[in-house]
Amino acid sequence: MSVALTSPSTIVAIAISISLVSVFFLTRNILGQRPAVARVKQSLTESENKIAGMEAVFGAYPGVLMRWDQKRKIAYGKILPPRVQGSAATLAALQSALEIRQNGNFAGEIIRGLGKLDIATPVSDKSDTFNEALTKLLDEGENFSLSLLMPQGHKIDLEGRVAGIQALLWITDESVRGPNEKNALREIHALNVKEERDIVVFIEMMNKAPFPAWRTDVNGRINWVNPAYIRAVGGVSGETVMREQLQLDDKISAQIKDSFDQKKQIETTRHIVIEGRRAAAQIVTFPVPGGVTTFALDASEADTYREKLTNHVRAHDELLNNMDEGIVIFSSDQKMTFFNNAVAKIFDLPANFNPLDMSHGEWLDRLRDMGCLQQRSQYSDWKSNELSYYREWPNEIPPELWELPNGKILRLVRMRDARGSISLLFSDITDKMHLQSQYNTLINVQAATLDKLNEGIAVFGTDGRLKIFNSAFADLWNLDASMLEKEPVFDQIIESVMPLYHDKIFWKELKARATDPDPDIRRQVEGEIKRSNGTMIKWLSKPLPDGATLMAWDDVTQERKTEAALIERAAALEAADAIKSDFVSHVSYQLRTPLTTISGYADFLQNNGAGELSDKQSEYVFAIQSAAEDLNKIINDILDISAIEANVLDLELGDVDVYDLLLTSMDYVMTKAEDTKKTLSLNCPEDIGVVRADEKRLKQIVYNLLTNSLRFTKPGGHIELGANPAAGGGVDIWVKDNGVGIPSDRQPKVFETFQSSRGGAGLGLALVQRFVEVHGGWVDLVSEEGKGTHVTCYLPKEAPVSVGRPELKLIG
Repeated sequence: MSVALTSPSTIVAIAISISLVSVFFLTRNILGQRPAVARVKQSLTESENKIAGMEAVFGAYPGVLMRWDQKRKIAYGKILPPRVQGSAATLAALQSALEIRQNGNFAGEIIRGLGKLDIATPVSDKSDTFNEALTKLLDEGENFSLSLLMPQGHKIDLEGRVAGIQALLWITDESVRGPNEKNALREIHALNVKEERDIVVFIEMMNKAPFPAWRTDVNGRINWVNPAYIRAVGGVSGETVMREQLQLDDKISAQIKDSFDQKKQIETTRHIVIEGRRAAAQIVTFPVPGGVTTFALDASEADTYREKLTNHVRAHDELLNNMDEGIVIFSSDQKMTFFNNAVAKIFDLPANFNPLDMSHGEWLDRLRDMGCLQQRSQYSDWKSNELSYYREWPNEIPPELWELPNGKILRLVRMRDARGSISLLFSDITDKMHLQSQYNTLINVQAATLDKLNEGIAVFGTDGRLKIFNSAFADLWNLDASMLEKEPVFDQIIESVMPLYHDKIFWKELKARATDPDPDIRRQVEGEIKRSNGTMIKWLSKPLPDGATLMAWDDVTQERKTEAALIERAAALEAADAIKSDFVSHVSYQLRTPLTTISGYADFLQNNGAGELSDKQSEYVFAIQSAAEDLNKIINDILDISAIEANVLDLELGDVDVYDLLLTSMDYVMTKAEDTKKTLSLNCPEDIGVVRADEKRLKQIVYNLLTNSLRFTKPGGHIELGANPAAGGGVDIWVKDNGVGIPSDRQPKVFETFQSSRGGAGLGLALVQRFVEVHGGWVDLVSEEGKGTHVTCYLPKEAPVSVGRPELKLIG
């Protein structure tokens, strides 16, 4: 190939030289010999024709020829554009392969594109790059011959030669040479059209991508960005971003350069600022023809998962370190990567012993040397067998017992993961082994205990066979004990008990609870059945931890009879209570008429209606009025109790000022307190607020509490009435005294109807509790005999609407 390329260059050089010499001598002859002008013109015409012919030869060259004359080589350190001639197909192929777009310096773009290509196999012994070789050709006239590797994978050959004052660069692309040059040109054109269409589609797709994407040229300068990138760097437009070269962070440029230089994809994950928000991003750079493309993908979720994984591993290690079982983990290369704190305790290892990075074999040797392993006569064979698990893992490895010199018995479980790592789990079962014999004894004791139970007990295994039973089970179902001792299947037992209970569906479902592994079916259930002999049997099915199922049977025939009798008795008591309520209500109403008469005549006499009374007579009449008033109150209380118990008491709800309520109530009973030489005090903030309640009933509550305290407080005693805001917006109202108190054995009954700790009708506190509960509150009593009583009533902010009297609504 070198010879073929040299021949055209030589011809060109000779032809140009001859032409120039001829022109020179012809011109000289013209100046000296005017008669020879005609011959000079003829010679010039011939020279021009020769030069045109040579130009035609260059144009027919199947490659590309670039020519620099002496004045067009290098200026200001830059290679100036050459003259270009040759095959249009080769030019089109170079343009497509080097991704060159038409501009004012097409030849210069080709030269720069060639400078970015890798040298395939240098033809000469020199290893200069193309740019270095071209510079030496133009500056020093040093010829070169080399091949460059195109992005599409094929090679092109380049020859640099000097011809007189000219420098020539011959470019040959074998992929477009030969008789198919026109077809190649058409294919290149079609390929360019397709590439341009694909580029448009790709750019449109990247413009819609939600992640930043951009491209840089071989010098690392941004020459394309998508809208997501513009938003990420806070740019105004793509032109602004490319003009100002706005980068996501200061590490991007270095990564892009490494990706271009190493010609490989590079992925890094780091925190960057995107659209003013700092977030984890995966930066992916990969070389493309003419530069590097970069994607910035959101890695926040992956970063979160990575952090969670790190925390999970840390928590996992911490969990293992807090386990009682010793755990040792070896990697696939038999190096210890983890051991927990329990290992040192189980093997009684020194505190400074650190086996990490020891091989499995070295660890066993150290344990043996420290006297932590049982002495074995064939230690080498045993050790080799232990290490053989790294080469071949059996389908099943049963747990193994190790007896240590210190008397401990360890249970060893081996595990291997998908990466070939082996984990050893050591459990100290010394106590368990010592308890094994005691357990066997306990089983025998339990069997004897089961036989003493009145309930029938039967335990069935997962295979449906009877494992444990007691004599009560056999007696309850009339079963032969010798047959049960043979561990019959469930179906055999069903066949024997069918005469007593013949519900086949029941027995089928019960069998499923013992044999079906489905947890929904094996859940604990219980029920009752009535057998053909009239007995009632309560049964229970309960799954056991080992997979077995416990079934218990109890004859509750007598209990059900007793329950029926109790139900009848309760119904009778309820009826009697209703009769009592009706009686009380009736009697209370019947007492009102004579009581009204007594009160009326007493008032008449007290007001001197029958003449002036003496002091003694006035005292007697006042006693009659007080007794009538007390009796009237008792009757009203009885009626209120009856209304509450009958659920027919309606409250007249309204806004009640708590402070005014307490002040009015205290003034009402103040006279009685002064008469009995007892003091009353009010402890309530004036701005305590209001509650939605029945004011009349609240006054009854406070009045009953105060009169109750007056009754059981000795002269000279003190009674405090108070209130304060409670949690939830309600209020606590209390009455506290230092009276005689209530005996502890009688306190549970003080709120019952007609119950009094020290005489009286026993309705005061009972009515207080009923009224408070109707308002949605509760009552609390604290009392100590000889020291006094403290009663607290909690009232919500608003009483339930359901207990209020229906209000009239205007219809307009």
